[in-house]
Parts: sequence; structure tokens; C-alpha cells
Amino acid sequence: MVLHHEPAEPAEEVEETDEDGQPNLSRRWLLRAAAVAPAVAVPSLIVASPAEAAYRGKIKRSAVMLRARNWYNRNIQYDMGATASDREKNHYYRKDCSGFISMCWHIKAPGLSTRTLPNIARQITWSALKKGDIVNSYDNHVMLFEKWDGDHHIWIYDLANPALDMRHIRVRTLTLKQQNYVPRRYKNIVNG
Repeated sequence: MVLHHEPAEPAEEVEETDEDGQPNLSRRWLLRAAAVAPAVAVPSLIVASPAEAAYRGKIKRSAVMLRARNWYNRNIQYDMGATASDREKNHYYRKDCSGFISMCWHIKAPGLSTRTLPNIARQITWSALKKGDIVNSYDNHVMLFEKWDGDHHIWIYDLANPALDMRHIRVRTLTLKQQNYVPRRYKNIVNG
């Protein structure tokens, strides 16, 4: 489950589930639950709700994709000189391709670059790509892998450029290989 933190607004009702139908376990919700739940139930509630993504720590593949969809659904506009908040509104990342990947992986804000992402992501084979991995072109562009579509196409998320902004598109792997893209896996990504 993802801990979902929203700014506190006194009149706002807390939803029981988040946008993906998962239980809403925001701090505000946990505090309300603690106020009405018997003292014995509170520890089990908190222990049973680990975060899927600790800032600069381990992150589940599902959390990476949830973070990507958040920027996609918010239609974050490309602007290398500006930042946008992450899903929890706790950290602000550069609004460019590598800032987007940094946000998805929940690494140090405002984000790494296509030159420095390889320092924390090892090269893998194309066939080993899993959701949450990247295809990186050094000093050029980086995209977040979502899934395979047949043997020769993949679906990616990226923040391309001012003309294209956030995209979720199908691309041909041969084209990416010809443009020197390299598949990579973040050192702190875990299945789940």
C-alpha cells in the first residue's frame, strides 16, 4: 500500500480509498483511526501499512508506475527550469526527462541527469526489461519502461520536450537501439 499524503484542509473529507482503489492511509486518516480505534488495533494498523517507496530508499515497481501515472494524469508540462511536486507533494523535481525518472524512482530531488542516472542504474539486456526500468540515451534522453507489446515494441512514459510534454507511447525497440538507448535497472527497485 502507498502512504498518500495530502495537505490538510479542515473541511475536506478523507476518502476511504485512493485513486487506484487502495486503502487511503494518509497521516490524517491514521490519526482519525487512532482516535476511534481501540489502542490494541492501532499498532497492527500501522505495521500492516508499509510504504512502497521510501525517499531515496527501496521502491516497488508498482509504486514507480503509480508515480509515473500521477505526473502523466496531471499532464506535467516540460520546463527544464521549473519543478513539480511528486505524488505526496513532499519533494519537487525538475520538469524534464531525467527529473521525471528521478521522481518516479523517488531519488534525491530535483533529480539526476541522463549522464548521472547510470551511476545508480546498472545496464541490463533488452529482454530483461520490467516495469519501472529505463531506457537511457547518455546526454540525450531517458524514458520509463512500462511493458512489452510483442517482440519489437515497448510502451514507455516520458517527459519529452516542450512541444510534446508528458507522453505514454508505444515505441519500436530497433529505433531505440539505433539511437544508442541502453536499458537500465535502478539499484533500489524491488518487485511488487
